[in-house]
Amino acid sequence: MQRFLRQYTKILFLPLLAMGLVLAGCDSTGSNGPDDNPSDPATNAYPESGSYDAEIVSNLLTGDLRSKIDGADVDEATLTALYTGDIDDKTIAVASGLTTEGQSTYDDIAGGVDLSTKLSSDVTTLLVGSAALASDDSPDPGNQVTTDDLVRFYFGDVADNDRFTTPNGVHMGQLSEKLLASALYGEAAQILTDFADDPSSVDNPAEKWDEAFGYYGAPRDFEESFLDLDNPEGLVDGSGSRDVDESGGVDLTTEFVYTWAGYTAERAAAAEANSPNNFAGRAFEGFREGRKAIEDGNLDELSGSNGFAAQARDAWEATVAVNVIHYMNGLEGDLAELGDTQTVEDGDLDENAWGEAKAFAWGLQFYSDKLSTSQLQTIHEKIGNAPPYGEKTASEYDGDLTEATEIIETAYGFNSTNVEEW
Repeated sequence: MQRFLRQYTKILFLPLLAMGLVLAGCDSTGSNGPDDNPSDPATNAYPESGSYDAEIVSNLLTGDLRSKIDGADVDEATLTALYTGDIDDKTIAVASGLTTEGQSTYDDIAGGVDLSTKLSSDVTTLLVGSAALASDDSPDPGNQVTTDDLVRFYFGDVADNDRFTTPNGVHMGQLSEKLLASALYGEAAQILTDFADDPSSVDNPAEKWDEAFGYYGAPRDFEESFLDLDNPEGLVDGSGSRDVDESGGVDLTTEFVYTWAGYTAERAAAAEANSPNNFAGRAFEGFREGRKAIEDGNLDELSGSNGFAAQARDAWEATVAVNVIHYMNGLEGDLAELGDTQTVEDGDLDENAWGEAKAFAWGLQFYSDKLSTSQLQTIHEKIGNAPPYGEKTASEYDGDLTEATEIIETAYGFNSTNVEEW
């Protein structure tokens, strides 16, 4: 499910958009993470002193790009402007159908946010296996390309051809949004790794920690007011927006659940009935307690494999891995509708699911403590460079996806029942 972008779907009625244990990924048979029923909002909230408006805008922009690409009838300059920071007077898409606290344009929150430079360390990384992309799917076929290369290529293709999928079934809106969301994860993971390695070496630690938390995209009172693992969505009433303070509008900086926080909740909810794995609880607890440790001058609580930085990062990383499994499971569900020897043809697979599996597999390249480059390469080979229309039988592609799933399941120590449920 697309957590943040589901808000667009519900609010704007657009097509479907891409909106305990410290060792993340290892399932247990009992509860893990913080108390499932916290009772003290002050204790369980992220400190009010935290500031991360630019990172909230980064989350909003990834969704806005997806919504415009899915609309197809858009010019390249409009998409490029959203990507490169010419955004101040641009309407926030989600605010068009939601009563907010006076946040209608980007500069009402933070202006000039340039994803192409803000995420530069990840969007300029050469993507594993990208040299194999077909000519219709790559700006430089035969050579490795970057996220930046791909999204700019997609912007031009969408505008020139008035379409949001390539002739090979690559969903350009899905890849653009999820690759950029993965870059948000990569940036945050690097920040958290710096803290885990040596927090004393991090300049402006409170500011850097807030940046990572902003990319995660949870409200300050995420655990207290939003999480509900008994709901399939992992959220109270299945909703990622709530007017908690009853002001008459939703504050997009404090009362809205964005992409990654929503994914951690939903994946945790899916595991709750089997072998509980509270990704959301562990991640949020790590962020919250780590920020308090910074305020109290206890930087030692952030460092090492058992510190708060590693706790937040590892729970988030495991969620990225689960996302790959989740969308491959969806593809396997499509294949189950076909005969084993039937060749997979256009229309047989959910191209949204394929795009998400592919993009999140690339996201693990931005940070994974569990997978080698060789394993990532194999995962990409098994997912393919595009939906395998006319190339493989249902049985063959199902076998490929099963192999990729097993690599991830083994690397992260996931419970097999959860893997099936995800």
